[in-house]
Amino acid sequence: MSMEVERFDDDFLCSVFDYLAVRESKAKAFLAKSTKHRKIWLQQFSQG
Repeated sequence: MSMEVERFDDDFLCSVFDYLAVRESKAKAFLAKSTKHRKIWLQQFSQG
């Protein structure tokens, strides 16, 4: 999944990276998700 195609801006993606970088188990779970479920997770993360 291209994050640019999904219209996630760089600031948001940096926040996601920082969040996952200090939460190894959440990062592994994110990577195990399908593309569809990653997108859903990102949308939910963006809402707080």
